[in-house]
Amino acid sequence: MKVRIITGLVCAAAVISILVFTGLGYMGVMSIPMGIIAAIAAYEMMRVSKCENKVLTFVSMAVAAAIPAYVDFELQQYIPVPASVILSVYIMALLIIMLKWYDKTKFEHVTFAIIGSLVIPSALSMFFEVRDLCVDYPDLFQRSHGVFLVLCAMYCAWMSDTWAYFIGSRFGKHKLSPKISPKKSVEGAIGGVVGTTLFCVVTYLICDHFFFHIKTVNIWMVLIGGIVLAILGMCGDLSASVIKRNFGEKDFGNLFPGHGGVMDRIDSFLFTMPGMYVLIRIGLAIAGR
Repeated sequence: MKVRIITGLVCAAAVISILVFTGLGYMGVMSIPMGIIAAIAAYEMMRVSKCENKVLTFVSMAVAAAIPAYVDFELQQYIPVPASVILSVYIMALLIIMLKWYDKTKFEHVTFAIIGSLVIPSALSMFFEVRDLCVDYPDLFQRSHGVFLVLCAMYCAWMSDTWAYFIGSRFGKHKLSPKISPKKSVEGAIGGVVGTTLFCVVTYLICDHFFFHIKTVNIWMVLIGGIVLAILGMCGDLSASVIKRNFGEKDFGNLFPGHGGVMDRIDSFLFTMPGMYVLIRIGLAIAGR
């Protein structure tokens, strides 16, 4: 328990640093740690899949590390080839690697490489899109809005599981998904959604009073968004559990003592951060922007 607490405090300090950098508006700083996180997550995906092809693992890690910077610095504008072409060539390259080392490479390893090198870093990179809303829409968003929205995505990724644990351990009677995660209950899931949403609302009321000068976000948006994202966070956690169970693994890694690996920490965030960005885009579309 002591190790879990210490690790949790270190992770909390890292999250606070992310929010501070976001609030101060430092551009480019976060693409480096995001790239490192994505590369480690890609490695953990390949490890869990029991892939012995070191070339495939290395390529997936390298691409995963590069994508956050690619998104953050908008490098596509300097490349004369459409992103769809780059994506097609990359996937063909992975398949060629599979053919070259067919004796120790399965198609599922290529699939894991695609998820690890493209899906995971792309989901993490939605952080930059939310952070830069004040740059893209200065009449609608402040820098403080970006901090608040990122914070809510983090709440819905990590706090919902905490609420679900405490509520479920006390009142849980009906299994949520017994074949995937036997300890999770319907009552705990409801408690997780309600508790996390209320926490988002309280944070909104504080930010609205002290930091927001442009009234773009309202309490109804926070309520709806909190419910949707908390549910998405649980889906992310259960999806990661399915992958681990399919390969007989308890955790993706052991980088964080008592907490598992990077993927064990960000699995829900990979759902809530893109979900947050999609909700924002829907709201902008409704507003005609």
